[in-house]
Formats: sequence, C-alpha cells, structure tokens
Amino acid sequence: MTVTIDNEGTISLYQGDTGEIVVDGLNPEFNYYVFFAVRDDKNQLLAEELKVSSNNKTTVSFFLSADFTDKLIVPQYADFQVYYYGIKTIKQGSSEEDTLFVDGSDYGDKNLIIVYPKKVEGNC
Repeated sequence: MTVTIDNEGTISLYQGDTGEIVVDGLNPEFNYYVFFAVRDDKNQLLAEELKVSSNNKTTVSFFLSADFTDKLIVPQYADFQVYYYGIKTIKQGSSEEDTLFVDGSDYGDKNLIIVYPKKVEGNC
C-alpha cells in the first residue's frame, strides 16, 4: 500500500496501487454516511464515489482498490497528474450534509491527490 497523506492533507499514490484513506474526528453520537470522491480540474467525477458508514465511531476508512486508482490516469510522459478530492458526511436518518475540511483548509481550497505513473504492471 503506497498511499501517503501529508500534514496539509495532500494524498500521494501510484496509479493502480491500493491504499487506505482514514477520516477521523467524527462525532460518535451520530451515525454518518461518509463519502469520498475524486475529480479532475474540470470538476468531472473520475471514479464512483466511495461510501462507508461510521457506525457511531470517530474514525472511518476508505479502501482505494487497484481498479479505483487505475482510473486516475497519468498522461504518457508526465511525471505526475494532480486531481482533487472531497469528503462529505450525511447523518443517517436526516438530510443534514456537511462537506469536511482538511486541516487548515477553508472554502474554495482544493484537497490535492498527486498521482504518479505505474512503475510495474504486476499482473498475476
């Protein structure tokens, strides 16, 4: 698993690799649906949104499969490609929705995903 997240919330990964994104700080008094989405610079959704339930816990994890990260294309001869991600919570049984901010971010700030090209295909 080669997914890393720095102190500003920037995610770095290799296209086609697997990894885990952990979201913490949820209020355990509520059960949330938590969503994770990746978009390009034209705001186009690149892969299906991922959805997990918090089950009244303070932390949830999103597993990024090889199929999911393979959709994050790095153009041929490019060193990397930048995409953007968002995380949203919806209280179960309610219509209350909140887009979450990464530490230190504010309205209009973009949460970056830096995708590096595959180094090895690795088909079994």
